[in-house]
Amino acid sequence: MTAPSTRALPHEKEKPSPSTTLNAELRHEDHDRRDERSPSSTSPRPKEGLFAWLQVAGAFVLNLNTWGLLNTFGVFQTFYQLNHLRHETPSNIAWIGSTQAFLLFLVSLAAGPAFDRGYVGPLIWIGSFLFILGMFLVSITSQYWQVFITQSLLMGFGFGCVYLPAPAIVSQYFHAKAALAMGAASTGSAVGGIIYPIIFTQLQPRIGFGWATRVLGFILLATSLIPVFLMKSKMPSGPARSIIDRDALTDAPYLLFSSGLFFGFTGFYIVLNYIQLFAVDHSIPDSIANNVLVIINASSLVGRLVGGFYADKIGSIHMQGLVAFIAAILTYALLAIHTAAGLLVYSILFGFTSGTFTGLPATGLASLSADKSKFGTRLGMTLAFVGVGVLVGNPIAGAILGRNGNWTGLIAFCASLLVISGGAIFASRIMKVGWRLDKKI
Repeated sequence: MTAPSTRALPHEKEKPSPSTTLNAELRHEDHDRRDERSPSSTSPRPKEGLFAWLQVAGAFVLNLNTWGLLNTFGVFQTFYQLNHLRHETPSNIAWIGSTQAFLLFLVSLAAGPAFDRGYVGPLIWIGSFLFILGMFLVSITSQYWQVFITQSLLMGFGFGCVYLPAPAIVSQYFHAKAALAMGAASTGSAVGGIIYPIIFTQLQPRIGFGWATRVLGFILLATSLIPVFLMKSKMPSGPARSIIDRDALTDAPYLLFSSGLFFGFTGFYIVLNYIQLFAVDHSIPDSIANNVLVIINASSLVGRLVGGFYADKIGSIHMQGLVAFIAAILTYALLAIHTAAGLLVYSILFGFTSGTFTGLPATGLASLSADKSKFGTRLGMTLAFVGVGVLVGNPIAGAILGRNGNWTGLIAFCASLLVISGGAIFASRIMKVGWRLDKKI
């Protein structure tokens, strides 16, 4: 008698042995663990819960104390030119603010890889210490070189350390509401641009320049405790890498988008630094001239929120290109404005576009970055590039203005920068997704 055959019949399915099944499950679990450890692997979308919004609160404060003070420099520009450093040219004074902004961007080039390595805490601690110390030292300055070292160098280096973690951390916790969350965090710069000019202009005539700046220093000290204890990176520490992502140098959409930001930030910050002086030179009443920056920054707060909300619907890059063109048209119209009412309307509309534009760069850059583990590096590269424009833009504008007040040349230069910005950003979008308007990016 022959033994029964163990071969399965054609219509029967061969069942895997228990050992085969166990080995397969172990391999699957090991693969899953490797995916979770890999920063560049596809991960589930973030939950966007309470802890995520606490990161937005921390980023709000970082923007309050970095961009908020940068947006305030127009007040310092006017005060220095008319009082504290009145023997210096407008161009020389502009180097103080432009160098401060440039260092925010330039230091981000090194802060990006440090962020990717997991050094979020040291970046925030060191940066906060530097800009708080710088503000207190500004209060005892009396000469140009002293102001330059304290307000430009010390504060600029501090800004550069703490700024990049703000958008980089928020981008880790949000997906569906990324632009809205980024816009909400960036409202800190608008709030800072509202309260810091008011504090300085109200206190300086009463208690003097020294104590007015010390009050600002104490506010920086108190508020900086919030991000120090709240903000945590969600990504695991990555390997050491260069401060340059070489793949980005051949990525045409990335390069075009970065170029658009270069020209856009340069144009927007020329207006922010010179608009109060424009109002004074055109005999605008003090009630408007002294608060024109406050009006722009208040309007920019609305622009950051509303612009962020609609950017989630039509795409952040699309939105940025659009508001750059609108800002250019508004700035060309500034050539015809000579009244308080006209300047008030301009300030409200320009502030809205400024808030939308400056609140969305990180969101747009994230949509162009396939490898999220290199996002910090790419953001740092872009900010360093943008910083060059901010560095030279305001002194060039000051040289165009001169002592004779060539406002026509300055305004035309600024508006043209915004036109180029909008063109480059839309070109980036076209290179990435083509001419399809229904494609959100």
